Amino acid sequence: MFASNLRLLISLLLLTITFRSTVLAQTSGTDPSAPSSLTTSAKPVLAPSGAPASPFSSGPASLTTLGLPSMASLKEQKDAYLAGVMPDLGLKVKQLKKLKADKKSKRKLAKTEYEGLSMVKAVTKFGSGDRTIVEEFYVLRDNDTAKPLPYVRDVYRYYQKSNRVTNSIVKDEGGGLLLHGPYKRYQNEALIEEGNYYAGMKDGRWEKYDAKFMLTDKTNWHRGVPQESRLTYYDSTHRKIKEIIPVEYGKVRGTYMAFHENGLLAEEGKYENGVKIGRWTEYYPINPSGRRMRRKLTQYASDQWDVAFEPYTITEWDEKGKVTYERAKEKVIQEDETEN
Repeated sequence: MFASNLRLLISLLLLTITFRSTVLAQTSGTDPSAPSSLTTSAKPVLAPSGAPASPFSSGPASLTTLGLPSMASLKEQKDAYLAGVMPDLGLKVKQLKKLKADKKSKRKLAKTEYEGLSMVKAVTKFGSGDRTIVEEFYVLRDNDTAKPLPYVRDVYRYYQKSNRVTNSIVKDEGGGLLLHGPYKRYQNEALIEEGNYYAGMKDGRWEKYDAKFMLTDKTNWHRGVPQESRLTYYDSTHRKIKEIIPVEYGKVRGTYMAFHENGLLAEEGKYENGVKIGRWTEYYPINPSGRRMRRKLTQYASDQWDVAFEPYTITEWDEKGKVTYERAKEKVIQEDETEN
């Protein structure tokens, strides 16, 4: 037992001595087992300048056999990485700067333009106490840059002389300035209505609120027509409009209009959840002296719930404007007409 342990210890000692001699030979540049012709030079090779040559540039066997990269390869990898990263980094910086500039430009234009048309801000105020109404809105800088569509009934204008906004024609004040851009209406300093106009026509989303700023009504418009409305045309280019069926929240509701092929109004009236209500008017396809020539006036129930009501004709006219039929006055439902 002792003899075997002794032999093992001697073997380990011999292996240790052999390993140390090998390491010393490699570090001194001399390999005892190498031929004498390869070990005649005991001094390090000098570079042309007289300085010792870089061990990394010559790539000694002790490093290459261990698989370590040389300084040259590390530099090449660094250059390749920078060449790949820097152009992308510069491009991203340019893109970020451009995006920031575009946002700043859009914010600036939002105060002076709407849908590409220049506008000017205006304010009206009327009433007193808790009923004080303030309107903040914009009008076209040039009233001729855009015109409302001929078939849109409600066109809103600002009349400077009376300092009021209305969709009615105000006599002796000219044509008025077309509202264009954001609109806000306040009562007793609380916002009660807001939306946008395009050349006097309601456009985009409109909302109404109560005194506690709770949403009470919401509608969506496109150039004076409810956004969901169905429009039909006489031609494939969609220039000759034939019919406007008002649709809100999936139901036929609002002002219906039909047109003759020459563009003149043929019929108009109101729907309430798909039911005709109120007075409906039909027109001739002629327009003498610039005014519409009525053909027929029909009365429907005042609301959708009066299913027992039988519609009747109130008046009929010929093409010259002469009355050809008129229902007895006492049988005609008199409706209160209020100004919007």
